[in-house]
Amino acid sequence: MALQGLTAWRAYLYAISLIALVVVIVGAVDLIAIAIEVFIYPAPQPYPAPQYYPGLPGSVAQVMVGLVVWAYHWRLIRKER
Repeated sequence: MALQGLTAWRAYLYAISLIALVVVIVGAVDLIAIAIEVFIYPAPQPYPAPQYYPGLPGSVAQVMVGLVVWAYHWRLIRKER
């Protein structure tokens, strides 16, 4: 089957896939920064206290939602071919 060119639908699918991948990358970078803060350079504390990392839930959500959105749109792109 020959390529039919770039239609508005294909442009939409590729754009959303790209945006979703950017969201995944940003979330993954935040997760890596949190992991470095926790495991490599922990803050010195005089007594053991539970740590709370406010960026953790948002970063996990970014990665999960970004992957789902990307996978859905990428599957549509692959199905069109």
